[in-house]
Amino acid sequence: MIILGIDPGSVITGYGVIEHQNRKNKLLRCGTIRPEKDVSFSQRLLFIYDHLLEVVSDVSPDEVAIESVFYGVNTQSLIKLCQARGAILTALANSDLPIFEYAPREIKKAVVGRGGASKEQVQFMMERLFGKKALADTFDATDGVATALCHAHQKTGPLAGAGNGNNLADKLEALQK
Repeated sequence: MIILGIDPGSVITGYGVIEHQNRKNKLLRCGTIRPEKDVSFSQRLLFIYDHLLEVVSDVSPDEVAIESVFYGVNTQSLIKLCQARGAILTALANSDLPIFEYAPREIKKAVVGRGGASKEQVQFMMERLFGKKALADTFDATDGVATALCHAHQKTGPLAGAGNGNNLADKLEALQK
């Protein structure tokens, strides 16, 4: 199964594509969609829409996982994020793909073992799983990969060994020492 994970944003939208088979995951592609900063907001949304359709066409995912909206302090940023998600969801709906939504804390818990993990910890874990050279060097891209991986975990259940000191959180902690 090919899973496209999306970390939505109006400035940078990150994405990651993994192949999930027999509880094994292979990173196929990741990157970002970055509209020019000097274009109107409506043109940014169109850029995100068009480029996401290109990604979908290139990788032909079976399912898509997207990070849900989280409420921050800045209401204007939240509104713009919601509008970007609208463009993304419209592109995905036009592609007739099944869409699954995950909260940021749920994604972090699935890939790091703690819902309060930092972006650096998520990136570190993605680098450990897929190799640093395979990943784009941005939090947005690694968050997209993490979103796809979270969905893959939901398909297969928790990782083997969870609860006995052999989970991702324990491994991450050991690696940082």
